[in-house]
Amino acid sequence: MTTTDVHVVLEDWAAAWSSHDPERVLALFTDDCVYEEVTFGVVMRGRNELRAFAEAAFDAVPDFTFQLTSRFAGDSLAGIEWIMSGTHQGDFPGLPATGKRFSGIRGATIIEIVGGKIRRESDYWDAATFMKQVGLLPAP
Repeated sequence: MTTTDVHVVLEDWAAAWSSHDPERVLALFTDDCVYEEVTFGVVMRGRNELRAFAEAAFDAVPDFTFQLTSRFAGDSLAGIEWIMSGTHQGDFPGLPATGKRFSGIRGATIIEIVGGKIRRESDYWDAATFMKQVGLLPAP
């Protein structure tokens, strides 16, 4: 893949997660994908586990939006920085729903791409700011 092709995958990634459509997200991944949510300490293996994760994420935050703020790409590896916003309508692991809006939550993702699809993804994001905004931690 060219770096231009990789950049297209990155744009598609942000659009897919912002679409709230698990099938659109899954279309970006290989069948044997590994998706690591470092913040929660969980790893999904394969598209079935990723589907369950995406469905749970969209149930918890039905108005997710992701905005890419920076990116880099090689032939098969890429990194993106992003900002996440939404409303905390459902539970995350260990984080009960608050119904409150959050915005400007910064994160970064490292992606391995094989044959035009994401084979491995690792997400890192600012859970402390998220928890402060939704009232699960005291604000400073």
